[in-house]
Amino acid sequence: MNDTQLIVDDNERVFKSLAINFRHNGFACLWAPDGATALASAAENDLAAAIFDLSLGSENGLDLMARLVELLPGLPVVFIAGYGTLEAAVAAVKMGAYDFLPKPLDFKRLLDVVRKAIDAGRSAAGNDPGGAAGRHNKTERLSVPGPPAPPGASGMVADSPAMRDLLARAARAADSDISVLVTGESGTGKELLAEFIHANSPRRGKPLVRVNCSAITDSLAESELFGHLKGAFTGADSDHPGYFEQAGGGTLHLDEIGDMPPAIQAKMLRVMENARVRPLGGTREIPVNARIVASTNRRLDEMVGAGGFRSDLYYRVNALELRLPPLRERLEDIAPLLRRFLSAQPGGGGKRFSLEAEKLLHAYAWPGNIRELRNIVKVCALLSPGSVIEAADLPYAVREGRAARASPARLDETERNAIRAVLDEVGGNRRQAARRLGISLRSLYYKLERHGLS
Repeated sequence: MNDTQLIVDDNERVFKSLAINFRHNGFACLWAPDGATALASAAENDLAAAIFDLSLGSENGLDLMARLVELLPGLPVVFIAGYGTLEAAVAAVKMGAYDFLPKPLDFKRLLDVVRKAIDAGRSAAGNDPGGAAGRHNKTERLSVPGPPAPPGASGMVADSPAMRDLLARAARAADSDISVLVTGESGTGKELLAEFIHANSPRRGKPLVRVNCSAITDSLAESELFGHLKGAFTGADSDHPGYFEQAGGGTLHLDEIGDMPPAIQAKMLRVMENARVRPLGGTREIPVNARIVASTNRRLDEMVGAGGFRSDLYYRVNALELRLPPLRERLEDIAPLLRRFLSAQPGGGGKRFSLEAEKLLHAYAWPGNIRELRNIVKVCALLSPGSVIEAADLPYAVREGRAARASPARLDETERNAIRAVLDEVGGNRRQAARRLGISLRSLYYKLERHGLS
């Protein structure tokens, strides 16, 4: 089986150093100091993977990658990025690169990522009847809809196109160790999506450690995250492993990361870059191995602009963003959610909502999203006297449609206008429009057809 990889770096010393180490581990290596050589080598050789340095003199590494994956769809690409090119490296991952690693390089980590990238590429080719020639690049794979991935521990409902597409992307992203940022309004199920990613990842046999960043005080944040040694401060009666150590080869879910104390953000960035922590009171660093899944209901990009969140940490945690749609954008999921929540209530399994009640529930705007729906089902199951929950049994706000968006027709109009506005802003470029809207390209095509905008 071919294990040849292409190293694209304009520094020959770097190539020779990497080649010696890779060859020692059973890989053949080719060198390309520039874009033209890289494309020619890719056309003439059977490659298992490519390693890119984004700093290629005057050449644009992202443009080169785009041409390379067009030439060899599905070729796993790993980027090497210095501090100044971190934002571009994140963009590369969103375009389809498997992963990126910061400089200075840790070769063992690079070797591990390359092996995983090659395995993922071969797995994709093996599942594609067209073989390697028919593979999609990673960006396309993440956007391809299909049956929901195995629900794992989360059991998320995904009858709507928006959720089916999201879970397909999340399941494919789970195979990689890149950091994921889960965004969405309160009550949309961000913690469940973090569980879903962990349950569908190679780390599923290891711990999933949840950290509520908004509940950590400034004084305790460093100790809780990175740990402390006995005697590090008054009351430290024993050694305490931090959350990074507790995750031990698993996943660390940083919930509400937008509320992380500013003093800790710089230290968090350092740990993510070096994969090492120094406990309070310690004199040496400890290696850690935890995949980061962060979540927030806040606009981190706006916080960066206002100085409330570090830009370098933002690009670190946002290698891939997965946006959970609010319930008003996934109305097809309301009926199965009603059945699930009813069956979970004592005596609720024998009850159902009337057609009129379901119509009102579909017309409601759901400012509290799934959390609000679950609470309403709980109350209705408890207080409804018969086996059928009627419209009169629903809360007044739902019956009267008091929330801002009162009907699906109004929702359609709002969505149609938003899509039109974004398309105008980007000159009709649908890929850019999908990125700005926070949805997949396929979801955008679905919405364009649904609203008669195609």
